[in-house]
Amino acid sequence: MTDEYVMGRNTAETERLRVQGDIFAEHSAHLFRLAGIAPGMRVLDVGCGAGDVSRLLSGIVGPAGSVLGVDVDAAVLDVAATRADEAGLSNVSFMQADLRELRLDEPVDALAGRLILMHLPEPAETVRALSHHVRPGGMVTFQECVLSRCRSVPPTPLLTKTAQWVFEAVRSGGADPDTGDRVSSILTAAGLPVRGIAAAGAGGLADSAMPGYFAATARSVLPLAVAHGLVSEAEAAIDDLEGRLAEEFRAAEATAWTADLVAAWAEVA
Repeated sequence: MTDEYVMGRNTAETERLRVQGDIFAEHSAHLFRLAGIAPGMRVLDVGCGAGDVSRLLSGIVGPAGSVLGVDVDAAVLDVAATRADEAGLSNVSFMQADLRELRLDEPVDALAGRLILMHLPEPAETVRALSHHVRPGGMVTFQECVLSRCRSVPPTPLLTKTAQWVFEAVRSGGADPDTGDRVSSILTAAGLPVRGIAAAGAGGLADSAMPGYFAATARSVLPLAVAHGLVSEAEAAIDDLEGRLAEEFRAAEATAWTADLVAAWAEVA
């Protein structure tokens, strides 16, 4: 199995994924429904991580549908399975597999993923291979971020600086931080006719989850940033970054915005 995930594999990153899932939940659900995910569907969720998208999809497809979450990381799948059990979701299951070597017993109605293509060295080829698991007339949809759109209004110096080295760290690690800008072209390159494209974003004030989410994301990529000389641990001052961001947003009466979340969807011939 191969693992190109640049954010790190640890408890802190799993918790960051949980917070991210909460922040993007309603926006992702809206984009999935626009793409055509509907009650009764059997959905394959690739790169499922801690299971946030799988749980979200389970609510959309309902008890008549099912969701299979796939990830390469066994530890995070344990977390995903536990959370699904605790939520009483009987229509969700998980499988450990390399996406390029995935084998299924029967086709699904839809293939979905969120913030996974950015971590793949050959996303179009991977999507092409995964789309073979979708029945004719089924659909494929992916949601990816445009990290350069992370900002505050009005602009605040600390967030601007932090977002810049986070962006560069992700890119230095081999991932594309602005994959959302080309998610539709990835589906096209995979041989899939794109039927729609849409975007959503989440915002918040100083007392929202935004300062903590930004700080957690910075923490996850800090080892990469330090290794590539983008910031020092002293400059990042990661342990009090959340508080400093909140203070900055409060003083400026700023609204903080996450990266844009861009979705594209296509139909399988």
